[in-house]
Amino acid sequence: MAAAAKPMTLQDRILQIDHIQARRFSKLEGDALEIASEGIIRHLRACARMDVNPDASAVREIIDDALNGRRVFAEVSNDLLAA
Repeated sequence: MAAAAKPMTLQDRILQIDHIQARRFSKLEGDALEIASEGIIRHLRACARMDVNPDASAVREIIDDALNGRRVFAEVSNDLLAA
């Protein structure tokens, strides 16, 4: 019987994409952490839908924007997440 896969944290998933961005993400706190997490999760979902690999430069831009207090996908409503 195969063992169930251990759930992967967002930090672990970012580490698979780029170790530098994973280190930057691990230092985030408060609003910047929330904004970056939301943006990266949306990026990962979009990549999964399109069957492409996540882009390290996109993750870097999301973290940069979060550090500056900018939500990249603020205009997307929550009901689109379920699509």
